[in-house]
Amino acid sequence: MNTIQSETYSNTDNNIDNNTDNNTENNTGQHAYFTLSGDVNSDMVRRVFDAAADMTEDKLSVAHILIQSNGGYVSDGICLYNFLSKLPFDIITYNAGAVASIAVTLFLAGRQRHASETARFMVHKSHATASPGSRPDALSIIVEGLRADDMRTERILRDHVNLTQEQWQVHTYSDLHLTAAQALQVGMIESIRDFAPPKGKRLTNI
Repeated sequence: MNTIQSETYSNTDNNIDNNTDNNTENNTGQHAYFTLSGDVNSDMVRRVFDAAADMTEDKLSVAHILIQSNGGYVSDGICLYNFLSKLPFDIITYNAGAVASIAVTLFLAGRQRHASETARFMVHKSHATASPGSRPDALSIIVEGLRADDMRTERILRDHVNLTQEQWQVHTYSDLHLTAAQALQVGMIESIRDFAPPKGKRLTNI
């Protein structure tokens, strides 16, 4: 069973000061810039695998990846997290708009993580829709799968993010929305910074 995590994102306005320098590129090593958008699913996994093969062949030192996604399948998101976080070069992830649900797990694969001041994050528990007329034993299997997926995603979240007790309580029963400023406070990002490829650098869509 593939469990889906996805959600339409809230656009609540918050005023945040941006005091971070937008120039993130090191003077040493080979940097490249990418965009990755859409549902987290098997197609995204294939696209990322193909792109990573090219990155390795190009001997990149750092891959800057802008992510825009409202979520998708839990197992595909966890696969991408494990894959990207173990590549032999640095991944820097950016949120310029919305990173939600299982896409947050994908975002956390970045060894450095940044977000624009107007970007938003959302995390929540897994959910699934049972077929009409499902028998109790089938429903029990679905519930067990949801709990297993929640354990996997929460473990990754706790490894990277220091939510307050109040935020964890919201996450337990509802959608937890974070502004860029709040994401900075809990360690989801290192700075409020825009994705801004240097002039003349090629931008590749994965």
